[in-house]
Amino acid sequence: MPKQSARAQLGPRETAEVLDRFALDMVSEVRAYERGSRRSPKAIVRTLDGTYLLKRRAPGRDEADRIRFQHAVQVHLEQEGCPVAGLVRTKRNGNTLVRRGSRLYELFHFVEGTRCDNSLFQVEAAGATMARLHDACLDWEDPVAPGSGYHDCPDVAPAIDRIIDRIDDVEEVCRLVHGTFDAAGMKVNDLGWTRLARTIVHGDWHPGNVLFDHDEVAALLDFDSTRPEPRVSEFANGALQFAMRFGIGSEEPLPESMNLQALAAMQRGYDAGTFEPLENVEREMIPWLMIEALVVEGVVPIAMRGRFGNVPGKAFMEHLHRTISWIDSNHQEIINSIRGDGRGG
Repeated sequence: MPKQSARAQLGPRETAEVLDRFALDMVSEVRAYERGSRRSPKAIVRTLDGTYLLKRRAPGRDEADRIRFQHAVQVHLEQEGCPVAGLVRTKRNGNTLVRRGSRLYELFHFVEGTRCDNSLFQVEAAGATMARLHDACLDWEDPVAPGSGYHDCPDVAPAIDRIIDRIDDVEEVCRLVHGTFDAAGMKVNDLGWTRLARTIVHGDWHPGNVLFDHDEVAALLDFDSTRPEPRVSEFANGALQFAMRFGIGSEEPLPESMNLQALAAMQRGYDAGTFEPLENVEREMIPWLMIEALVVEGVVPIAMRGRFGNVPGKAFMEHLHRTISWIDSNHQEIINSIRGDGRGG
């Protein structure tokens, strides 16, 4: 088993200096919170007036203007009644972002909740909350930070070439994966991707970023990937993640099929939660967007590290190929499950 990189830590002096910028009432406990990215250290902060989560942004995700945009989205969503972990403002100038040297920090109200239990009730609630987020940002007029998603991602081709160079006996499966990725992207474009309206999307919708209180969403977490994009890109990836029963970032191999009942539940929730239910052309795009999302999430880490979590690169690429081939072969069944006409649910 490969040795994982050490998890970044917040130092005592660092933590004290950052927390001093906020109007907190008597800190009683600070302890490491070892979840999420290993490069973005977090700490639970307990005070007399509540519990908070302190986070230092990971290198590469610490561009100040981008974070300010993400914070503006979260503040807007909180004002619109969407369940987010509220940001805490500094006591001097009311900022939501603190700089210490070259590092950037955020402080959130800590939300108690549980992870998704794979029930269809929770999947449906996740779909409805996604719709609320998209609707709340449809008329966004403030500045946005540039960003791109997984559709037509230009990083795939060089990642595939690097995998072939560094891992033995993978060229054939890599070429098959790349071919399926390109074909899926062309189908999305042919269906009219460039004509779709854009909204603000969360950008990383998976079960690990949605906290529940029984069958209701308690909070959405981790807005580090927030960007403007057609809403169907988020629906496709979010439905995929929930239907696969675990996040793509899991260290286990991908299942080679998905729970179509979970897809139908996500669609029911989304269409019930939005003023504008998914259009037929969006539904037609979903299987192909799922393929693109899986490939991007898989090949980029393998190109960098030669592995996906604890799974050797060759084994994962073979599994990835079987998974996207299943989606390709069953694309009509996937579309039928999210038509909203009672089929597949």
